[in-house]
Amino acid sequence: MNRKKTEIIVNGLIVVLVITGLIIMFNFNDEDNELVSHGIANFKYYTVLSNVFCGIIAFSQFSFDVLSALSSREFKDMGTRFKNVKLISTTAVGLTFSMVAFFLWPIYKLPGMYSGSNLFFHLFVPILAIIDFFLLGDGEKIPFKYTVYAAVLTVFYGSFYLVNILINGVGEWPDTNDWYGYLNWGFPIGILIFIVTTIVTWALACLLRWISNIINSKK
Repeated sequence: MNRKKTEIIVNGLIVVLVITGLIIMFNFNDEDNELVSHGIANFKYYTVLSNVFCGIIAFSQFSFDVLSALSSREFKDMGTRFKNVKLISTTAVGLTFSMVAFFLWPIYKLPGMYSGSNLFFHLFVPILAIIDFFLLGDGEKIPFKYTVYAAVLTVFYGSFYLVNILINGVGEWPDTNDWYGYLNWGFPIGILIFIVTTIVTWALACLLRWISNIINSKK
């Protein structure tokens, strides 16, 4: 099986997994799961937003690759653009995977972290997205600036999170605006968590770029 067919299959699987996760999220959420909300309210979570973004990029490349295969034409410049943008989407879901696997799960061990839609959004989609990211490319190297773009997404999300609290207040559980509990230790600690998360996002993007560039230098 050649690389292009592999890309089509993997991107198709990512799209299917994201859609499956959304269907479960809207229809089959466990009422006792502390890590989900109801319906559209789930889109406040970075996990959901990052997975949907990853799914959109995967669907875009899947569609492009299928059309390219049907027309028997190669568009290397578009392949490079997908590679660059996928650094951003892979970093986003990679951050979700890393935060759950190496921080939240060891501390809290809540069963909801890997059940229902979270099984797809915290595990299946991120792992497949990372595999897809390393498969993609034909010797092209990713410009460094895209690691900064990846971190900017976290800055946007974190800014919205904090500004929403400043405007509307923290509130009380389960209707709190601090749904990640970052301000449980005070606003300064919340700001520190935001800054550290942004740095971790950028570092993860740099790591993914570095590994990908090594792989692609051997193609």
